[in-house]
Amino acid sequence: MKELIKDQWTKDSIFAAVIDAEGNIVSKGKTTVRDDHDPTAHAEINAIRSACKRLKVDVLPKGYWLYSTFEPCPLCAAAIIWAGFEGVVYANNADHRGKEINWSFIKCSDVLLSGKYIKDVALVEDFLIDEIKDYFE
Repeated sequence: MKELIKDQWTKDSIFAAVIDAEGNIVSKGKTTVRDDHDPTAHAEINAIRSACKRLKVDVLPKGYWLYSTFEPCPLCAAAIIWAGFEGVVYANNADHRGKEINWSFIKCSDVLLSGKYIKDVALVEDFLIDEIKDYFE
């Protein structure tokens, strides 16, 4: 997570990574919505797409986790379920997003809870938040 937070501060984008069961980074993604003219090109989605292509799978092996510098939106939380992650860890949350328009009224935890019948995904919220909470100020 520290590497992702450093990337966000220096490269001015939200970052996410897919981590395997041994703790290795399988892929990283950054938000490219504006560059790609694609409203789904969030850091989490880009990291998931990259990992699945690299591993040639559509559901990740057991033990994979997604780390993100920001709380996953409903789109990303649903993709986390469908990709088969064991868990997700995020640093910053919507309380520190500022005035930028976002989907913070639908919490990641709510989406994960709603999808429990498909896959029960563990959640670690606000991990290292003090290192990133001032990013949007």
